[in-house]
Amino acid sequence: MLPIWSAAIDPRVLAVRALATVATAGTRIFDARAVDARIVRGPHAEHLLIERGGEVIRLDVIDGTAAVGPVTLRFDLADDDRLDTQLAVMRALRAPAPVARSHVQLARRLMALHAVDARDEGASLREIALMVVGPGAWPGDGEHRKSLVRRMIAAGDRMIRAGPAGALVDRPHGAWQLHPL
Repeated sequence: MLPIWSAAIDPRVLAVRALATVATAGTRIFDARAVDARIVRGPHAEHLLIERGGEVIRLDVIDGTAAVGPVTLRFDLADDDRLDTQLAVMRALRAPAPVARSHVQLARRLMALHAVDARDEGASLREIALMVVGPGAWPGDGEHRKSLVRRMIAAGDRMIRAGPAGALVDRPHGAWQLHPL
């Protein structure tokens, strides 16, 4: 059974081959660890979900792996009724990530570090929510504010363990995980 976000089913999913990187002029390098990507390994392909500027881009790695580091992607595109859609997705993948998004990500990381500092000073989850997120109902519908503070603390702890680069790089090494299908 194919996942619903497979290139065989959805024309917005690109089938790619991940090849070892060869440094030549004009070669584009792709590193799944450096982008906001989720990788799921299936029996016949590796499925990547990449968030870029509020959009989701999906890739099926049908040969090789993108999980090990920098690779060169070769796109498997057929000249059929899906080509225009696939070219649009390919352009979105190649386009530079919006700068404003990185500021939002840095702000979230800073909030997570503030949450860890507050916890280390003995603040309760409710007090941390008030300081970092601002006023609001506690614990919130479905305990969403409480869950948000817990996630922020966990993210802050991961960044601290990763060192300074954990807070500054787009996607700290080790923050993404492989999830089996």
